[in-house]
Amino acid sequence: GASPGNDGALSLADVAAGRAKWVVVSNFMIHAETLARAWPALKSVGRLVIFHGDAKTARNVAGIFPNAEVNDMTPKKLTFTHGRTGKAFNNDYGCHHSKFFIKGEEDSLKVVIHTANIIPCDLRNKTQGMWVQDFPVKTPGQGSCDFEDALVKYVETLQAHKGGATRSWDASHGSAFRDGDRLTLAAALRRFDFSGARGKLVASAPGYHYGPDLRAFGMNRVATLLAAEPAGDAAATDLVVCQYSSFSSPSKQLLDQLAAAFHGDNAAGLPRAPMVLLWPTSEEVRDSVEGYRAGGCMPSSTKNVSRAPRAMLRKWSGPGSDYVTARRRAMPHIKTWSRVAANGRDVRWSLLSSSNLSGGAHGKRQKPGPDPQLHVMHWEMGVLITPSAVGGAPLTTSAATDGPGVVVPLPYPIPPAPYDDADRPFRWDAQFDTADRFGKFGTMDRPQ
Repeated sequence: GASPGNDGALSLADVAAGRAKWVVVSNFMIHAETLARAWPALKSVGRLVIFHGDAKTARNVAGIFPNAEVNDMTPKKLTFTHGRTGKAFNNDYGCHHSKFFIKGEEDSLKVVIHTANIIPCDLRNKTQGMWVQDFPVKTPGQGSCDFEDALVKYVETLQAHKGGATRSWDASHGSAFRDGDRLTLAAALRRFDFSGARGKLVASAPGYHYGPDLRAFGMNRVATLLAAEPAGDAAATDLVVCQYSSFSSPSKQLLDQLAAAFHGDNAAGLPRAPMVLLWPTSEEVRDSVEGYRAGGCMPSSTKNVSRAPRAMLRKWSGPGSDYVTARRRAMPHIKTWSRVAANGRDVRWSLLSSSNLSGGAHGKRQKPGPDPQLHVMHWEMGVLITPSAVGGAPLTTSAATDGPGVVVPLPYPIPPAPYDDADRPFRWDAQFDTADRFGKFGTMDRPQ
């Protein structure tokens, strides 16, 4: 809309603009009619590859996009093999959760990493995040880079199950290809130059990762990238803000492992900063544009939420820039994991991701010792923004628009406010004392 809080904000229409030669759509929930409305040209694009994680929502995708190759990546429908033992294992609680578009154009590739399911309420009523960059075609003989290798490794984890066919790529798919090319999707991505990426790719993929892959995914990937960053002005008064939209059990083991990873596992010269959990209060959800119904996309059982140390909880809303206050009543489906300064202006680093607060998403470190492993249950996709990724420029919040820095548009006040004594964290299975404006007393409540 025309709200000053939306200056510079992107929509799906911006992604759809221009002429696509081929497109990859990855998401958890894809409602076909919603996708077709937002991006009508997808119905006629020359190659459309879709990876989704929810067959019920996606039931009409093949009918509305007859040109699409549709891959249901629900982990419990797939078979996984433990590389160390060769034994098959089930992944009944895993999720194909990654949300991204890859859009091939004539002379470039657009990568869009975002946080929205392709369903009406996610696109209309929620606070979401999106990272977009265009990449050129490689010059002959050009090698690979970290972003490319991480993206290809991720796509290969999909292709191990589905979507791994060798396809014919020709000049109709853009100038990166020559008539007669036969490539997998992963190999096709290697025709593009990602060396100028203004972000570092952080993905998760299901499995037990060890040996050379120990640090390829999840929290171990974040730890490795952060360990390579200079400490800069990082201070012990900083906060590590974990902001997410689904509250699994915040066990001490999970919080300790995340805190260690977010400090680059004790990177040299980096002061330790306290970690906080940003989760809306019941009042913030009640007063949102959707009322308690917003909680339908905020899984949060009382059993899990009650385990969170109260001193770590922080509110969603408060005084801030136009950008922040415009989102006060749009509940978060965005997920951000960031180190921020106490002054409310400086951002040390920020990870925009599909990952929520869980070991299934970020991974669980196992087998400490000489041969450790990381157990991951979900497919997730994110991008880590650091000063080194943007040419050494300082990172700032939307409150600091007057300097030379690159704005990381975190959609909540920095620092976020602690809960007051009367505040209660939102839970999606709770009944609250005060009705929302639709007459409901909780997410599971039926309207009066």
